[in-house]
Amino acid sequence: MTFELLKTFIDDQGWNFFGITDFSFLHFNLKKHKKIFELWTQRGFQADMNYLEQMEEDRFHPENKLPNIKSVLVLGAWYGGNSNSNSLVARYARGKDYHNVLKKKCVALSDWLKKQYPEAETYISIDSGPTADRVFAETAGLGFFGKNSCLIRPSHGSYFFIASVMTNLDLPLISTSASKMPICGDCQNCLKNCPTGALVSPGVVDANCCISYLTIENKQGIPIALRSKIGNHLFGCDACQEVCPFNQGRKDKQVITIDSLKSENGVGESLDLIEIFSLSTDEDFTKRFAGTPLMRAKRRGLLRNACVVAGNSGDVSLIPHLQSVIDREDDTMIKEHARWAIEQLENQA
Repeated sequence: MTFELLKTFIDDQGWNFFGITDFSFLHFNLKKHKKIFELWTQRGFQADMNYLEQMEEDRFHPENKLPNIKSVLVLGAWYGGNSNSNSLVARYARGKDYHNVLKKKCVALSDWLKKQYPEAETYISIDSGPTADRVFAETAGLGFFGKNSCLIRPSHGSYFFIASVMTNLDLPLISTSASKMPICGDCQNCLKNCPTGALVSPGVVDANCCISYLTIENKQGIPIALRSKIGNHLFGCDACQEVCPFNQGRKDKQVITIDSLKSENGVGESLDLIEIFSLSTDEDFTKRFAGTPLMRAKRRGLLRNACVVAGNSGDVSLIPHLQSVIDREDDTMIKEHARWAIEQLENQA
């Protein structure tokens, strides 16, 4: 197998870019990031995402998953530079669930590698298993960590997914030295524009007040003190990426080439709060959002979020719909958020 054959297969799958790194380089970088991660969790910035600590050993020791690992193939796919910045849903979540879409491609790539080399072994990760995919990507020269903690591709921006294929094969290295990467310099845009102040220092996110955590991973109520700062963020948040200079004027370089990731094949560019309030059963919710990232929040979480967005909207016509939610739902958390929203709207009227 030549490098050109590998590149052709990857390009034909629709990936936008890729890199390859040797495990020895990766191992050194993982040791550095493990210390950063431990300091982060010691400060409680992981909120109630206890699974992050539970997976720590495997996250920073990929040899636990593939004992004879020699190389890591890291792939990138754009997800939304051309999308509407005023949508209620974060860019990454507007198409089909990228975990499913990209895993199928990685499995096909893995099968292809094994066909070329019958002795090949692989382990696949798409931002869901116990692997540090962003560290893999950094080591493979695909970008650098910005002050918003996102991985930034200097000439293109940060709106991309990362997938990794670890292997026991000695693949040709094409990584770019981290010393050649730019840095954020004196720019403070993301820190100054985070709606809730979740970026407590350069590269450090306190999940307890991060809108993405609060509207997706969080299974409890949203703290009252943070609700008005949620604004119109129904699911996720792109604020720290939208103000990043590396994403400015780069739309023509962030073209989505994997059809399933396009918004028209998923949730879409916009959502109607009234429609969300009308989802009275889990079956209704699944029928509407199956196969999309919004399934992560479940109906309960999305209703909670919709109440907060409604309360911040100033749209008093939503009050009857919020009252219907209160009358219909048994969940005390949802009722409380709906009552809060009505109170906000009545006070603004």
